[in-house]
Amino acid sequence: MSKGNALLTWISAAVASFIATGALISFYEPFYSLTFGIGLFLFVLFTLLFYRLARNTNRFKGILQSSYKKWTLPFAVLFPILLMASSAPDQSHIESRLMMVGIYLLTYAVYICLTLTLMEFLYQFDTKGTATPYSFVLYFAIPFLAWMVYFIAFFPATMTPDSLSQWGQAHSFEWSNWHPLVHTWVLTVLVQIWDSPGVLSLFQITVISLIWAYGMKSIEKYGVSYKILGLFTIVVAAWPVLGIYSISLWKDVLYSAVLFLFCILMFKMVFSKGAWLHQKHNLLLLFITSLAVAFFRHNGFPVFLVMGVFLLLVFRKQWKPLLANFVAVLAIYLVVTGPIFSALDVRPTETKEAVGIPTQQIANIVINGDLTEEQEAYVSRIMPLQDWEKYYHPYKVDPIKFSGKFDDTVIAEDMGEFLKMWSGMVANNPVLAVEAFLREASIVWQMHEPKGPGYTSNFVTNIFYNNEYGLENKVISSKATVAAQRYLDKSETYFLTTIWRPASYLLAILFLTYTAFLKYGKRGSVWLISLPVLLSVGSVAATLPAQDFRYLFSNVPLALFLVAMIWIGRGETTRSHE
Repeated sequence: MSKGNALLTWISAAVASFIATGALISFYEPFYSLTFGIGLFLFVLFTLLFYRLARNTNRFKGILQSSYKKWTLPFAVLFPILLMASSAPDQSHIESRLMMVGIYLLTYAVYICLTLTLMEFLYQFDTKGTATPYSFVLYFAIPFLAWMVYFIAFFPATMTPDSLSQWGQAHSFEWSNWHPLVHTWVLTVLVQIWDSPGVLSLFQITVISLIWAYGMKSIEKYGVSYKILGLFTIVVAAWPVLGIYSISLWKDVLYSAVLFLFCILMFKMVFSKGAWLHQKHNLLLLFITSLAVAFFRHNGFPVFLVMGVFLLLVFRKQWKPLLANFVAVLAIYLVVTGPIFSALDVRPTETKEAVGIPTQQIANIVINGDLTEEQEAYVSRIMPLQDWEKYYHPYKVDPIKFSGKFDDTVIAEDMGEFLKMWSGMVANNPVLAVEAFLREASIVWQMHEPKGPGYTSNFVTNIFYNNEYGLENKVISSKATVAAQRYLDKSETYFLTTIWRPASYLLAILFLTYTAFLKYGKRGSVWLISLPVLLSVGSVAATLPAQDFRYLFSNVPLALFLVAMIWIGRGETTRSHE
């Protein structure tokens, strides 16, 4: 390329970069001092990117091979739409409809370009390096020591009323399955060792650190340098979500940890083409993990069932151990939740816990839609019509459920009638039904926190005050407490959309899993790695009661794991490291 052509290419790249930068910033924010600094950074980045693309005659040669085009082009078209819909904020700063159309089209073009560029980069990316037999200790020690800082800062744990409910059961032995009882039993056993919430904090820190170390060691066996994985583990250890959740005594934390372990086991099966299943100790680990997934949260059992079917279909040659695992876990689950629960007089979960989304849709339709006389009479039996509007909150169903006016026995006595009335209301008011669902499930799909009354409940740093058990936090190191609190608060203030909204991790999971699907040629089996979490997300979206991050905590470790997994070179997957 001559100097004149090179200069012309640079100028063209700079012009395109200027337009792209302006459109992208305008999509999210009005221009002010901070956005000018961000704009300068983006302008330089886009100029380099567009110049490289203009000079590269074989751009996207990896991901747009003939066998991949039918998948990659639709993904590159649809993923940016999902990203824009998820991240779009209030855009009142855009002054005209024509300007909005232009900004949307340009932003969409930029995101298509970025999607293809990043996919191609990761497709070609290869981080070969050395391994060491001592790396497991490194991968374990880094997060364990980092998260012990939170243990010291907020000793002995953080607890909400849900946590205290399980704490009470662990001491009274009066069992309820409102919170998964097997998880409560784990707490019951642990408090026999040390009757303090700190025992579960230490247990969670240890378990999550061990699982992370197991995942990194598994990736290292496929040629990724232990030094790079060690540096990445430092980043993971500093991730504020993981730090504060390691000492948060919610069932969601331990469930998310074992669900993440289940994803790692899927990785080992997929990358070994099922050979991992030939070892008896691996089958034992799969069995224990499957039991934990099935028992540690109510939506875990359907996740296990669906995964069991998919595993039998994908790994047909190893059907015997997989079928044995499936049948054994299913049998134990039915025995425990049936005869054993009955013998212990376990109180069942209330019906209202399973109908959160339908309840929100009914409320929105009662307030803004049309009901038949029959539907109106039925809804009035559940709660007086005037109270639906009084207690309705578009982003959480708890005010209705716990209003004292909501009679879920009407639903429990005849679920068929409830489903009939609900489906009829939805059919007559589809727009209002979809609106109610999207608002209630906002935390699942929307990166940008919606304007008030939208909210995100991210974390707590204390034990619920004035609780009946006399539990309270004790300051071990005031410096650690102040520093940890400041770190969490700043991360929430400056990184709410990226770090503290679960949808960000969900989009990362979809993008990285699809890129892995292209990179490793494992056909659809690569999706098995992320499928447990994706199924869990789907089940949460169907029953979500409020905008609490903890319900979708499993998104976080999986997304971070996939970042490291995608560093495996394409050629390394053909080698046997197990």
